[in-house]
Amino acid sequence: MDTLLYFDRWVLRYLLSVQPGGKDHAAYLSLVGCALWRHPHVVDYCRNKAPECASFVDMALAQVPPGLDMQAARQAETDFLRCHETFVVYAWPEAMERVDYIADWDRKWLDELIDLRGRVVLDVGAGTGRLAFAAARDALRVYASEPCDRLREYMRDRIAKSGITNMKVLDGTATCLPYEDATFGAVLSGHVVGDDYEGELREMRRVTRPGGWLVVCNGDDGFRRTRPDPELIRRGFEAFRHESPSGGVIFNYRLRV
Repeated sequence: MDTLLYFDRWVLRYLLSVQPGGKDHAAYLSLVGCALWRHPHVVDYCRNKAPECASFVDMALAQVPPGLDMQAARQAETDFLRCHETFVVYAWPEAMERVDYIADWDRKWLDELIDLRGRVVLDVGAGTGRLAFAAARDALRVYASEPCDRLREYMRDRIAKSGITNMKVLDGTATCLPYEDATFGAVLSGHVVGDDYEGELREMRRVTRPGGWLVVCNGDDGFRRTRPDPELIRRGFEAFRHESPSGGVIFNYRLRV
């Protein structure tokens, strides 16, 4: 549960709120309360880092049943963290690098989509820098936009250790990018677009120069997809398919702006 101490405010705002997707709100509230019960220092951090979540935390703790035992509390902690394993791995970049969608990925799949030589490139939701570091080998300059502070610092440390001079890391989300209109010759992303297709793609288009490219280059995993993303195809993206070394079927996409 101490992992929560590494989370940014926007992550806590998501975790400590009514969950999307039709989840049972009462059950989730109880789960959060039981998970936080043994960790007053985590509760204090959440209240101060994300004051807007304080009332949710209070309601959750009020659901803790009298006489909750350690075994039940531990199970709640485990279940809570499993619900949000994506965010948990964001807090541990070194572990994230070992996940299949990064460890099994090959930069040849990016090279298949676009020639980055001479381009100024943006990687949206860069994570640990899978696409950004690959792009930096060829691109004129690369900007890595990432809302998680832990991941931004991880990329900055790697840049410093590697002596890379053409890459810069900044904050920003897919729907709020801190760049002027028509800045980039290519805007890259992977496992980012999908929560808000219209808002995300509109913002990514905004910062792309006319004639530039939007590229969705996903990582490798074991999931055997049967078709490209219909929302991207409907919006004019071209799809590319390959077999993943993890055993899955991966689709990548590109669109000329």
